[in-house]
Amino acid sequence: MAKIEIKGSPEELERVATFLANNNVKFDIANDYGNHSLEDLEKYEHLKTMFSDPVPEK
Repeated sequence: MAKIEIKGSPEELERVATFLANNNVKFDIANDYGNHSLEDLEKYEHLKTMFSDPVPEK
């Protein structure tokens, strides 16, 4: 497994995540424990929800 770290704003992360998703590249958005504003934390959380795999139904 390899990892890529995106440094920048939530908007940069969204741009890269959208590109990966559109090109069928599987990825996860991991928690970042950096010092972010509350607004950015909400944006990151939204991106994690938006791009996470849906939970399979039982």
